[in-house]
Amino acid sequence: MPTFEWTQNLAVGIDLIDEQHKMLFQRANDVSQSIDSGQGLTQIIKTLDFLIDYTHFHFSTEENHMQANNYPGLQTHQASHRELINTLNDLERDFKEEGATNQLAEALNNFLNNWLTKHIKGIDVQFGDFLREKNIQLT
Repeated sequence: MPTFEWTQNLAVGIDLIDEQHKMLFQRANDVSQSIDSGQGLTQIIKTLDFLIDYTHFHFSTEENHMQANNYPGLQTHQASHRELINTLNDLERDFKEEGATNQLAEALNNFLNNWLTKHIKGIDVQFGDFLREKNIQLT
């Protein structure tokens, strides 16, 4: 399966967010590798749960900073985050019901790669621009 690679063109220019995005890419790679190596459904689900948990953590971090800094795009951003969480939950359910099929693994990889890239280059970059314009540092 293809791996997920965070590259500099995905940087939003806010260290905290960029570091968390790198970790999201690593978690996505962990899921892909657990499927590729045939670790079994239990391990795949465990790894997918870890990705989902980290995704919740990251989204919470972003949304808390958006709210604290009166970011005007908060509601749109939250809706996008809910979309990913709902899809990941659906995919996890599919893995539990169908097992680790190649088709399902490919669907997960394609979805994550497309969603992460589109989301980061789109609305996350806008949030980074907002923070820099306001000279706000996140810790």
